[in-house]
Amino acid sequence: NHKGVSGETFCQTYSQRLNFEALSDRLDRVVREEVAQLRADVANVEARMAVAETEARALRNDLELTNVTVMKQDADLAFLTTWVDDLDNRGRRMNLHVRGVREGGHSENIPEILQQIFAQVLGCQHVPRIGLTRAHRALRPVPAREEQPRNIICCLENYHLKEEILRTARRMGTIRMEGQTISIYQDLSRYTLLARKALRPVTSALQQANIPYRWGYPFSLTARHGQDQVTIRKPDDVQSFLHTLGLPPQQVPDWLARSFLQQPPGPQQQQPRRPNADQQRPRLQHQREWHQGQAQREQ
Repeated sequence: NHKGVSGETFCQTYSQRLNFEALSDRLDRVVREEVAQLRADVANVEARMAVAETEARALRNDLELTNVTVMKQDADLAFLTTWVDDLDNRGRRMNLHVRGVREGGHSENIPEILQQIFAQVLGCQHVPRIGLTRAHRALRPVPAREEQPRNIICCLENYHLKEEILRTARRMGTIRMEGQTISIYQDLSRYTLLARKALRPVTSALQQANIPYRWGYPFSLTARHGQDQVTIRKPDDVQSFLHTLGLPPQQVPDWLARSFLQQPPGPQQQQPRRPNADQQRPRLQHQREWHQGQAQREQ
């Protein structure tokens, strides 16, 4: 005995102490291994983060370069569109659009119809020679009876006569002839018509304020109010144009944007409708008779 503790109890206590030390050593080794593995994982994550940051920085630079390239391409596309549109309108300077003339089928005489219309516009019984280079209906499917007839597009040889007809028709507004309401317009490119439609809120504000304006070529809109004369040539000019004239701001679409330039074609550029069976039957019968006759001739 040692201070009242038996030998058996001492041995148990000593054995428990050894077991605790062994468990502590094992736990310390496990913790060290886990910490070492965690440090390795953290180092791996840091390395991957550094690579990701480098790649993100490179992507950001590429994106900025792409944006600059796209902006340059949009500017070049807008310039080319305006340039081509001006060339297109220059090629249409001798053309007129006549709207509202009812269709007469294949038997209609378009030059004679135009002769009557222009004679009424000019206020004379007969126009000696209008000098039509060409005249035809708009190239789109034949409308139904209740639909709007196709416009007549004509090209005159005499530019001064064409301008006189157009100027007089503008003063008249609409022309009444044989129960028809006829209008005459300058032939313009599709892009110019779309751009003018985009600026309709601006022209409506000008009309309400009794401010005269005129269209220009290449595409522009010019107005004069007192001593001020301002012009819209691109979408960025709209708000300053309205502010100078004392008009409220207007929201207009960007007619030079890529999405605006790639709008789907209108009904005039759609594919023509296929004729129905009743319309095809006479043509097929004629072809069948022609082939039969050819076979008989060969025999």
